[in-house]
Amino acid sequence: MVQHILVAHDLSPDADLALGRAAQLARQTGARLSVLHVLAGNPGAAEQRNAQSYLQTTLERHGLAQLQPWIRKGRAAEEILTQAAGLEIDLLVMGRHHRQSPQGFAGTTLEQVLQNCPAPLLLAVAPAAPYSQALAALDYSSCANRALQAAWQLLPAASDLTALNIYEMPDLDQPSEPDLALQRELFDQLLSDLQAGLDNSSARLHSSLRHGERNSCLDSAIAALQPQLLALGSHSRGEISNALLGSLTRQYLDLPPCDVLISH
Repeated sequence: MVQHILVAHDLSPDADLALGRAAQLARQTGARLSVLHVLAGNPGAAEQRNAQSYLQTTLERHGLAQLQPWIRKGRAAEEILTQAAGLEIDLLVMGRHHRQSPQGFAGTTLEQVLQNCPAPLLLAVAPAAPYSQALAALDYSSCANRALQAAWQLLPAASDLTALNIYEMPDLDQPSEPDLALQRELFDQLLSDLQAGLDNSSARLHSSLRHGERNSCLDSAIAALQPQLLALGSHSRGEISNALLGSLTRQYLDLPPCDVLISH
């Protein structure tokens, strides 16, 4: 259950989008909402007042005038992680801070936070209408399983979540019938195990098994389903070091096709 949502706000329009999404999810789930802004370096009193004024105006615009934002000084990634742990949050929401970065996602505050975030992280890039269609890519890793479970908690009634598994092979090849049957059996068992742990929501869980190259299969699934939420594990090849992110995850954080939810 999502009980506490934290938004890391850098006073940018992208962060305003993230705040809108967090506010929508807080209303939908009944979660507590906190907002954090980190002032870099040694800010003066005027900079602190300007940040406070901007945040209060933005909060009022989202119907959150009663909310008092947290304003901290220091390195953004460190302060965000400290607050996330101290507040015992269930979801961290951030905007696409790397839009103007020539390196894209690499080296950004978002990347640094994601490597050690104690809760699922939602990269919010779209206006905050409730989700109606979500897609979760499953690769038998526990982080991908947790991403699906986290996405399920963000879905309203009558929405759909499709669990996608990709049987990897060259696009031009065809799997044998026995291999495909075994893959389907394994995937069905995984979904059965996962569904047993989901809350009794009126959202609907579907499955999709595709074969081919990872990227092309996931791209085609996104094109077909047009999800508003894409859920991924932080690693694409099982459990590896927290200092690394899977290449597939990096790709969709660099160029998110919709909101992206990442779980360790």
